[in-house]
Amino acid sequence: MENKTERDALPLRVKRTIKLFAGHPIQGSRTKRLVWMLKHFRKTKYGRYLESIRGFRLGESCFIIGNGPSLTADDLNILKKNNIDSFAANRIYRIFPRTDWRPTYFINIDHVLIRDVLDEVNAIPAKEKFFPVQILLNREFKKKVKSYRLFGNYFKPSTAEFSLDCTDKIRGRGCVTISAIQLAAHMGYRQIYLLGIDHSFTSETDAKGNTTINSDVKKNYFCDDYDDDIKTEVKYHTNDTTLGYADAQAFYSKNGVTIKNASRTTRLEVFPKISFEEAVEEISKQKRSAL
Repeated sequence: MENKTERDALPLRVKRTIKLFAGHPIQGSRTKRLVWMLKHFRKTKYGRYLESIRGFRLGESCFIIGNGPSLTADDLNILKKNNIDSFAANRIYRIFPRTDWRPTYFINIDHVLIRDVLDEVNAIPAKEKFFPVQILLNREFKKKVKSYRLFGNYFKPSTAEFSLDCTDKIRGRGCVTISAIQLAAHMGYRQIYLLGIDHSFTSETDAKGNTTINSDVKKNYFCDDYDDDIKTEVKYHTNDTTLGYADAQAFYSKNGVTIKNASRTTRLEVFPKISFEEAVEEISKQKRSAL
């Protein structure tokens, strides 16, 4: 039996995630390994890799791409034309038929969104793909995804605990964009721009599980069939993620990281807004000045 003290020390949502991934009560060598890795992540080969890329893009700029309906292939083509680094997530591959752009980095924090599309995720030609260590409990993951990096993922939705060092863990706030911000800052990016973060959904669920229908929102993603196969499994906790964004802005603005929202359409008011064109020009000026 694995060390019960270590397992009990894990946040409740992590323990629930372990059970969900495993598909059975917590037992066996697979979950023992996961519990150990979560407690001693810096000692793993994945933790050592994260340490090796800490600050290696110091002072540079990047975009973090959301999958909202305002995201367009034309804007992504501009990122490609200007050779701008980007992070993308989840089912971003569904926009690939419309653009030659591909993300520099790929990240996922929720196995539900990629559980049944691992072949498509494997085909994404990102330089690196980042997943939470809990993904190892998906029995098909290691068979189908051939190149990946792991990070320690702790879910503490009501507290910030952000850091410029994510070697040990990324602080889960229920939103992949927030995790991508942490990873980008860890890598040294100091100007981060958001695109496609509409931050509005056809339905939203509060902390008590009550769901509100937003009749003024027509779609959640850049394509209509983005999540047809998992609609009943996905919930949108917009209030919680707004608080997470606010905590991220408070922490990073005090630690030399500028985050601006360049989304064409957005209800996220936490970050300073900037037009997409202005954001691209700011990055272009930075690159010219570095020559």
